[in-house]
Parts: sequence; structure tokens; C-alpha cells
Amino acid sequence: MAGNRYKNPPSPQAESPLFNGAVHKNVREQIIYPFTFTSIMALGRLASTCQKTEADTAFLRLMTAAVEAEPMSYNQADETSLAAIAILKRHPRLLFVKGIVDDHFGRKIFASPYQLLHGAGDVWALKQVHEEIIPHIDGGEAKAEVQFHEQFPNCEWPFNPELGEAALYDDRNIAQIEQVKENLKKIVAMITADPCTNGVATLPETEAAIEELRELFAPKQGEVIKTGLHFPLAIMREIFSVYDAQFAPWSGEQLSFFSREVIGAALAASTAVDGQCCKYGLSKLDKNNGPDRRDGLFCRRPKGVPEELTPLCARLGRTMFVDPYDGESCFQSPNKPGYFDWYNKNGGSRGCALPWRRAGRACGAGVRVLVGKRMSSKNFLLGEIMRPCREEKTSRCVIC
Repeated sequence: MAGNRYKNPPSPQAESPLFNGAVHKNVREQIIYPFTFTSIMALGRLASTCQKTEADTAFLRLMTAAVEAEPMSYNQADETSLAAIAILKRHPRLLFVKGIVDDHFGRKIFASPYQLLHGAGDVWALKQVHEEIIPHIDGGEAKAEVQFHEQFPNCEWPFNPELGEAALYDDRNIAQIEQVKENLKKIVAMITADPCTNGVATLPETEAAIEELRELFAPKQGEVIKTGLHFPLAIMREIFSVYDAQFAPWSGEQLSFFSREVIGAALAASTAVDGQCCKYGLSKLDKNNGPDRRDGLFCRRPKGVPEELTPLCARLGRTMFVDPYDGESCFQSPNKPGYFDWYNKNGGSRGCALPWRRAGRACGAGVRVLVGKRMSSKNFLLGEIMRPCREEKTSRCVIC
């Protein structure tokens, strides 16, 4: 009997009141599914059981897939294929529906999937949405413009990419960046006075300054993000500007500490799509197609990192950081204090390398410039995407 158990499984609808209408659709969608199936993988397996559950779970899966920049598959041939786009092709009406979702960092966000992509800075996904989804929605372009205004209340329309990322900031973003700048001044003063022996802080004041930075990045109690960017790239640019300025006066051990604790903490707080860009390597990023969606800081199995060291999120800014220049991961060596083990996405490793010397080449002005270029290219792509269609279509209009 046991051998025949799964040959002809009963229909979920016939067996459980969850699927046969005894439980109201809204209860299933808003209470049962979110609290019972906590991962997009579990929701995906549930959705595959029948058409009804696929439809019921579509919005939950879409919200998670959008905010986490989830690939269709970690084994897919097309590295740019996104789960969110696949769901939207089946359920385009969900693009402008609003709901609450937590991202990988624990930020609680109230938005539509369309606004989630804007807040995360996922311009590559937005390009696909405008080309493949919005044309199939009645009044889609008008709805997109309304939700863009809601997402970026301080941004003039039409969006001018020449104004830079700052045009997209809401009041929260502006305050956050100013707070980070002030905190970085404290961190510089503390590290300058701290020898950071073996790349570790020796003064409680240094640890306190770093903890203050982490608190600035951490989700706030009761805060629900509704507008602006989830995590401005300008924060990363400010951090690398400080690294550049302190490269000569600081010792290798001080630079090592800053790399791990400050750069790592900022990478941990970055959005999923920006994490994918950094893990792929900003120097290799395809500005037109975007990052390799199968690899990222918050993927379940990031490439080039041993299985026992994944996931990275709890370690970034604590025991490791990622070199955004080429995406190599750097972990504190368990055998040699002050030294780091490096891993690249091809699976290679170099034990006991000096992280600060490599960081000096890769994480210096090169990364600061690359972050600035990434901000600029994102803005110009966003400008192309949001350009209203004209009656006389031109080759420059990417959504016609």
C-alpha cells in the first residue's frame, strides 16, 4: 500500500476545506497563506498543486519575488529571467495592486509590485514591465504615472535623469543620508584613534560608532515604507568616498576593519537587486540587461561561496564583506587572525590573503566611480522607461 500512496493522490480541493470554498478566499490569501508558507519556494510548491491555489497565491508570490529580485530558477539558462515577470504575464492586473511585504533586511514596505520595483531601483525589471506587461493593462501607462508620483512625491514630472538619484528621494531618504554622513565622521575619528589590531576594534567607542551605523540602517519599529527609495545608492558612494580619503593615513588593519564593518554593513542593507549587482561585480555589470539574477548577496546559494558559509546576510558587516568591484567574498580566516579567506563566484578560493591590500586596489576610487556610474545609468534608463509615448513613435521610445 505504501508503494501506491503517491501514484494517484487525491485532489487538494476534494480533501481540504482550505481549497473547496469552505474557507473564504480573502482569509486564505491574507491570513492562512502568509503565515503558513513563509518562503517563496513553499508558496511556489503550493501554487503548483492546482489552478485555484496558483491564483490565490499569485499576489503573495509576486510581492516577494519583486522585492527579492527572485530569478525564475537558480538553474535557468537565461540569467536575466525573473519570477515576478513570469507571474505578471499570467496575472497582469496585479501590477498596480498594493499590499505589505517584508524585504530580506526586514524592512516593511507598503506598495504595489510596480512601486516595489521603483523603490528597489530595479530598472531592468521595470523595463520588462513597461515592454511586456503594461501594454496588456487598460490605462496601464496612466496608472503607472500616478503610482510613480505616489512613490516619489518630491520628484518633478517628467522625470529628469540629469538631476540624479536625489530627485527620487523622499524626506526619509534625505534624513537618512544626512544621518549616515554624520555617523561616518564619528567612525573616521574613532578608527583614526584605534589601531584595530588584526582588523578588530580595540576601543568600545569604535564599536559604539559602528553600532550606531547599523541602527541607522536597521528597520524602525512600526515603520512602513511607502515612498522614496528603499536604500539609496548615495549611501554606498559616501562610504567609498571616506575609504578613499582615509586610504593613505590609515593602516591596513584599520582599512580592513572599515571594509568589513562599514562596507559590509551597507551591503547587507542594500536592496536585493543592488546586492545582485555587487555580487556579480560592478566592473562586469551589463548596464542594458542588468545583473545575473541567479547570483546575489541574498540568494540561498550565492556562487563562489562554500555551502557552510551561506546565507551571507547574517555575516555581512560582522565576519565578512564583498568586494563590489568584482564580487569576490571575503571571510575572516579562522586560522590566522587579521587575515581573510577570499572566494570568487567561479568557486575558487585563496586562503589567508590580505584583504586590505586587495581592497585598496578594488574598493578604492574605482568602486566609488562605479557606484556613481551605476546611479547615473540607472537614472537615464529610468528616464527612457518613463518617457511618455508620443503619437509619432520614435526608436528612442522603449515602451512603444
